Amino acid sequence: MFILKRQDVEIINVQNPQNREQQIPILQYQGQTFRLLNMFGDNRDEALALWRDLTDNKGKACVLLEEPQRFSVWGKVKIDQMQAASASEHSLESHLVQGCLLLLQSVYAEIEDYLGVRQAGSFKQDIVKVMQQGKFSQGESIGSLESLLKQDPLNSMQLPSWDANRIQVLLGEIYRLASSYFGNTSFLDNAIDSLSELPSAEQSKFKAWLRNTPKGKLWQ
Repeated sequence: MFILKRQDVEIINVQNPQNREQQIPILQYQGQTFRLLNMFGDNRDEALALWRDLTDNKGKACVLLEEPQRFSVWGKVKIDQMQAASASEHSLESHLVQGCLLLLQSVYAEIEDYLGVRQAGSFKQDIVKVMQQGKFSQGESIGSLESLLKQDPLNSMQLPSWDANRIQVLLGEIYRLASSYFGNTSFLDNAIDSLSELPSAEQSKFKAWLRNTPKGKLWQ
């Protein structure tokens, strides 16, 4: 939709409707509001690829913000919609989706770092098959999965609408696949450490949920 410079926009902080202790950045441009989807550092090509995918392929209203040595993609949102979302059932499950994405991203990064790009590519193919079979939203193609792997789960209005049952299935499959790729469970420590990115209350709730679900217990 737009490629803008920092001087073109105003950025303010508002209360996160899903976590009242957290402030989130909102970009304002010509009476429209946008929420941060992803930050890319100085990698303009990756930011441009996500922006084009969202705008051209998915019809989303997005801003690509260019700053010195930093590029970011923002998705259009209405403040009142954010407030309404905080009261919805989906918002009650958001910490489960965020925790699941953090575990998935951690495992993928570790496979790429230790086993190489080819094995990481195979892992992505395996995860896509799981998501296709389970009819997961926002994960049924390599492109959509790659977007999830790059997404910041804590600062995204584009969280997948996965329920607790689907999350449990996915975590079971991630664990099974990772154990197969590594031949052991060495990935667990870093995966669990990644949950420290969650606010303390959400982290506690997610870990408690893991302890009390059959597939979640695998991650203990």
